[in-house]
Amino acid sequence: MIELLVVIAVIALLMAILMPALRKAKEQGKKVVCKNNLKQIGVSMTMYGSENDAKLPLNASGNWLWDISYATTDYIIATGGDKRTFYCPTDPTKTPEMANLWQFSQNAPIGADPDSFEEPETGRENQFRVTGYFWMMDTRNGRSYHPEGTPKKDWVTTLNSKQPASTELVTDATLSTSANAETASFTEVQGGTYGRWQIFDRTNHLRQGDRPDGGNILYVDGHLEWRPFNEMAVRVSPPFHWW
Repeated sequence: MIELLVVIAVIALLMAILMPALRKAKEQGKKVVCKNNLKQIGVSMTMYGSENDAKLPLNASGNWLWDISYATTDYIIATGGDKRTFYCPTDPTKTPEMANLWQFSQNAPIGADPDSFEEPETGRENQFRVTGYFWMMDTRNGRSYHPEGTPKKDWVTTLNSKQPASTELVTDATLSTSANAETASFTEVQGGTYGRWQIFDRTNHLRQGDRPDGGNILYVDGHLEWRPFNEMAVRVSPPFHWW
């Protein structure tokens, strides 16, 4: 009995030592998948620009920065992506299996199969999906929202940016309920999914349960960087979008 208790104690000790390392390795793996998603998006957007005089696709509809048109997702999928390309694996509340997000503008019900939910064959630029990333491309009508007291942002319309290596094109979703990073919630943000189904929106990469860790940034020139949260700032509100 004593020997059995010793063995159990040793196993418990090893588990206590290994579990944090395993969790960290799992999180690192998700970051790599997320980075690869943005890399594929970057390749597709570069290809799109090369076929359209360096112009980028502009949403005809949508509200938040992670709304993107069916037409744009069609192109990315046709040039190497798939549904998973549009969702960060660190956020379990948003997956490509959710028709209510994948076909958001059609008001798809929760539980519907995205592959079986009928989509329009024409006018696809007028329908949009809710993804897990912020898209910095402008809209056809022009984006207008920005934090009070900050200069209006120049949204991206072309690959011929003045500073392509420092101009963000697509970023991980990092958002909160207020501009105060110490007191804001990064996991219970009320948006369109809350208004319809009481489902909170949340930040992609978290540490210590509910604090943001940072995010992957895809730049107009196609390169990727990881930006720690302490180097981020509120860029758009409301709600409060960080990058």
